Amino acid sequence: MRSHRLFFLLAALWMLAMSWRLAPHFLDAIKVDGRLTTVQAFIEDACGERIGPAAAACLAETSREAQRRLRQEEAKSALLVLAPVLIYGAFFRPMQLLSARIRRRPRSAA
Repeated sequence: MRSHRLFFLLAALWMLAMSWRLAPHFLDAIKVDGRLTTVQAFIEDACGERIGPAAAACLAETSREAQRRLRQEEAKSALLVLAPVLIYGAFFRPMQLLSARIRRRPRSAA
């Protein structure tokens, strides 16, 4: 029981630290070629030189691409923050329930 409390304490600290570190990136940062950039800078880099109808088409397409990348980055960050809870739910809790079930099973007389 004590190990679970310690795990939850460490998980809470992990989630707090990772949220603190990643919170600025949740708003508008995406990864392009391994570096973080804002959505606005990504759109300007892709469509900054175009004018007229080509600029409008580029802006629409690049905005969709930027939003898709932003959602991917947010999902990765959320997964990283929630990793300890997911690990607990996937491995430790089922093992705890299984061991409790084994301990409750009546022993047969041999």
